[in-house]
Parts: sequence; structure tokens; C-alpha cells
Amino acid sequence: MNVSLFRNRNFVLFLIRESLSLSGTIFLNISLALYILALTGSATQFASVLSLAIIPHLILGPLAGVIVDRMNKRTLILILESGRAFCLFMLFVSSLLSPIQAEVLYICVILFSACDVFAAPAYVTLMPSIVKKEELNDANALDTTIVETVRVLAPFLGTVVYSQYGISTVFLIHAVLCLFSVAATCLIVIPQAIKKDVASTILHDMKTGLQSFTQDKRIFSLVLNGMLTHLFLFPFVLLGFPFLIKQVFLGSDLDFGLVESLQTAGSLCSITGVMLLQKRYTLPVNIGIGIIGLIVFVCPLLFLVHPGFFQTLQHQPLLVVGYFGAVSFLLFFAFGTYGVFFRTFYQQTIDSIMLGRFVSVMAMLFAISRFAGFHLYGKLFDSYPLLYPIVILGIGMMLKLLMHIPFLQDEKKRKSQQAKCATSGSLKN
Repeated sequence: MNVSLFRNRNFVLFLIRESLSLSGTIFLNISLALYILALTGSATQFASVLSLAIIPHLILGPLAGVIVDRMNKRTLILILESGRAFCLFMLFVSSLLSPIQAEVLYICVILFSACDVFAAPAYVTLMPSIVKKEELNDANALDTTIVETVRVLAPFLGTVVYSQYGISTVFLIHAVLCLFSVAATCLIVIPQAIKKDVASTILHDMKTGLQSFTQDKRIFSLVLNGMLTHLFLFPFVLLGFPFLIKQVFLGSDLDFGLVESLQTAGSLCSITGVMLLQKRYTLPVNIGIGIIGLIVFVCPLLFLVHPGFFQTLQHQPLLVVGYFGAVSFLLFFAFGTYGVFFRTFYQQTIDSIMLGRFVSVMAMLFAISRFAGFHLYGKLFDSYPLLYPIVILGIGMMLKLLMHIPFLQDEKKRKSQQAKCATSGSLKN
């Protein structure tokens, strides 16, 4: 790993900013999840609330990327983080005057999601601006390591604070973390980029952003693979795990917090997978290895359909935490490894002036997939035996593996063409 990146002042500030911002987001999200799940008690209704966060992605997705590509990334992040801090502080003050209403939290979910629509592409496109192209893989790996190290305790601490002090204190803590994030962002210096397509219209920029998905078969395959993750895997984990732990096995808030912390620990440890694989295999192969890892680590969920194992979990609270914690750790270990290579590939492949548009459209497609997945699993967990959602998850994971085949085929074809060009060039010389 290239530790010399820590001598890059902008990169260090970037890590600090991201760590603070995401720690606060996780802190808030787990508290909101516990509050809303306790309020509804239904997987279907819980899925409907989670789906609210997807609405801004559907409405603003393509436009957000154009705005990100046109604006100064640092300025945009400053505006978004400052606005989030202000809203959180107002929510804290309001909650001191009267109990916070569920409707207000629903509005918060939509509002903060709207901020994320712009923040996500700004964050991804900022990285290539502060590190060299050949350093992106190491930079993404270090980013994952540092961020996940800071976040590893956030879910557990979030549940402790929420359980002991309520949602108001959670608002205050997140607001403070956002302010520190703003301070770190102010110190980042972004090199002046060479502007292109100055005379283009917003509609033209949106159209070129969509073309990124059709011009390169590898990118098309990569994005479809990601959509399958957000359709089948993420909804199962984000909706199914809390529902099973809290409603089916009657676990506590702290039990769920521990499982969430183990998810983060898995992401943190995934850096070892990246280090072992990045020098041995190519990016396409490493992405495929990550997919296979996800399939393998989904298999332990099959134990849930065994009546004896299910009954044992009902009578052993510690086993519930250990089981879901272990599965979470392994899944996020594989996904973290897969995610680093996934992100590095499109950062290296997509032109930097179009990267914001690409990321925002991709985020919109992922949001559509999560929307469908939340409602699918909400109905399955409420109305059908556990076998049904687990089988659906298994089918989705196999589709991910099949979707990677066109990626590998196109990559092989490109290498073959490059080899022929190199050979013909050497013959001419």
C-alpha cells in the first residue's frame, strides 16, 4: 500500500472530512431505523419509510451529476454540509421544546437524501482531483481503511446514545460532526481543472452522462451488476436483518447495534483482501472474486430455514448476535473488497469531466433497484416463510456472477486488440 499518500495534505483532509461526515450519518441512520421500526413494527411499513430516501434520487439524479460537474466540488460539499448541520441543529432545538413527531423524521429522511444525491458524486469526483490516476487504487483502499476505522464504533455508540438519551441528542452530535467536516473541507485546495464543453447546455450534459453507460460494454455490465446488489443484497441486509433481530428474535437495540458494528468491522478488514489481490490479478478479475465472495458468504443464511436452528436462535439471544454479526462481517468484508475495485475501475475509465454525471445516474439506478428491493422483501418478510426471501436473495447473487461474464469477455477482447495493435506497430518499425 502506498503510505506516501499521507504526505498529500489534501488527501489527509479528504479522509478526515469523509470520516467525520459518514460517522455522523451512520450515527443518525441507525437511530432513525430503530425509532421508525419501533414505531411501525412491520417490515412492509418499514420498507415504505426506507423508500422515502430514494425519492430524491429518482427526481434529481441525472440533474445532480450535471451540477456537480459544473460546480467547484469543494464549494458544493461546503454548502451541503453546512445546510445539513443547520437543519440538524434546528431539529435538536425543536425537539427540546416538544416531542419530535414521526412525520418530521420522514421529512428529514427525504431532505438528507436530497443532500446525498449531490454529495455522493461530488465526493467520488473529488478523489481523482487530489491524487494521481495511478494512485487511485491505493487511495481508495486507504480511504476505506481510515473511514471504516472511525466508523466501526458508530453503530454501537449510536444505539447507546439513542437508547439512553433519545433522538434529540443524536441530532446534536451529528450537527457537531458536520461542522467539523465543514472545517476540514475549507482547508482542502483543489487544483484548477481544465474546463471543457463550456458552451454545452444542461440537457446536452445530461445526455452525454447517459451515453457513458452505452459506449463501454464493461461499464454497462458493471452498473447492471451494481443494480443487482442494490435490488437483492442491500435490501435484505438493511431491512431483513433489523426486522429479524428486533421483531422475530426479539433482540434489543444494543443487539442490533453490535451487528451493525460488525458490518463496519468487515468493511474495515476488507483492506486486507484488497492488498492481497490488487498485485496478483487485474481489476476485472478482482471484481469477479469479490462477487464470488459475496455468494459464498450469503450461504450461511440458509441455516435460517432449518427449524431446529431457528428455534435455537429464539432461545439464545447471544447466538442471534453472533450469527447475524458473523454473516454481516463476512458479507461486508467481501463487499468492501469488491467495492474498492468497482470504484477504482470506473474512476480510471470514465473521463473526469463526465464522472459526476456518471455517478449521479448510477446512483439513481441503484436507488430504483433499492426501492424495488425494499418493497419486495417487505412483503416477503411479512407474508411468507423465510425460505422465500432467502431463495430470492440466492437467485440475485447468481445473476450478479452471470452479469460479470460480459465484462470479462469485453475486457479480453480489448486486450487482444491492444496486443494486435502493438504487434503491428512493432512490425512497421
